[in-house]
Amino acid sequence: MLWFQGAIPAAIASAKRSGAVFVVFVAGDDEQSTQMAASWEDEKVTEASSDSFVAIKIDTKRKCFCR
Repeated sequence: MLWFQGAIPAAIASAKRSGAVFVVFVAGDDEQSTQMAASWEDEKVTEASSDSFVAIKIDTKRKCFCR
């Protein structure tokens, strides 16, 4: 997945402007998060989603979700 590198409000605005699906992945340190992260990082997923998704990844281990 190509993760949006800006702030969350900018990601939302970008999705609205382009009519893209806004994806939020909240990553933890549990097995489900590890499996989901592997799926999102798959090259085929990245290719398939690059034009129609704006995605952000929030890591639960971070103390600040600002960028």
